[in-house]
Amino acid sequence: MSSKIRANALVEKKEGLIESKSYKTYYEIHTPFNNINDSTPIILLAGGPGLSYTTLTPLFNLAKGRQVIAYDQLGSGKSTRSGNFSSLNIKDFMEQFNIVVTELDINKFHLLGHSWGTILGVNIALEYPEKTQSLILHSGIANWKKCLKERRKFEKEHFPDELKQIIKTVSEGFKPSAKEMKRFSSEFNRLFNRLFYCRAEYPEYLLKSIEDKDVGTNQLIWNPENNKEMATYDICDRLNEIKCPTLILSGKYDGISVGQASLFEAGIMNSKHVELQNSSHYSHIEEELRFLEHVNTFLKDVENK
Repeated sequence: MSSKIRANALVEKKEGLIESKSYKTYYEIHTPFNNINDSTPIILLAGGPGLSYTTLTPLFNLAKGRQVIAYDQLGSGKSTRSGNFSSLNIKDFMEQFNIVVTELDINKFHLLGHSWGTILGVNIALEYPEKTQSLILHSGIANWKKCLKERRKFEKEHFPDELKQIIKTVSEGFKPSAKEMKRFSSEFNRLFNRLFYCRAEYPEYLLKSIEDKDVGTNQLIWNPENNKEMATYDICDRLNEIKCPTLILSGKYDGISVGQASLFEAGIMNSKHVELQNSSHYSHIEEELRFLEHVNTFLKDVENK
């Protein structure tokens, strides 16, 4: 394990690489200088997979009161990329998490997962119930087939006419040329992302992470031809096993994790759901201050009980 340390007036930043088996994991630890009460650290789990933890950059503001730990998951960011893997499954990401907390000697933690990171977060909480002090599920997935079904309802209720027209044109037998199809796809993505992915102006760190996204990693997980496990992913029957306090955060206009927050809330007894009214899939960017306020309040409540 190699590392280096940098510091500013409030937070010490440590970064390094953990080498294990056939891959390397890049990590960062942000520690407040005034961490005199030695608060339990929070570990950030990014979405994707294939996207760097830098998509969660605003959450490093939590380091004003506690240690914040983030790492690039398999096939993302500065960790070993997808060309080194012939397949990837949840167990591989669980193994990587275990290596990280073991190498960094972390015995208790809070977890915050975003999108795909909630799948990892739930499975970690189930595997390590004594170590998981609380769980924050942000724009998460509990049942993939139900999510896809709910997306079709969401489309009918929320898509503007421009998006509906593109879908109708392509679905009614019109056979566009490759050039036309590229134009349709580009326009669809532009409108969808602006309304249902991130409604705020994309900050530079998000643009860079999306540009650097490892599509190969993403396809090893989400392409049903590559991964039958994720094509039928459904953790609902096990949610009642999660006993730690859980905060569920979702955006009213999230077009990705549709209908999932209610599944988490119904399954996890000690849970609270907050829907952010001006957000889609990236509430921590779209409503950063409100998002951080909810997280900070939740963590303080957990630790004060």
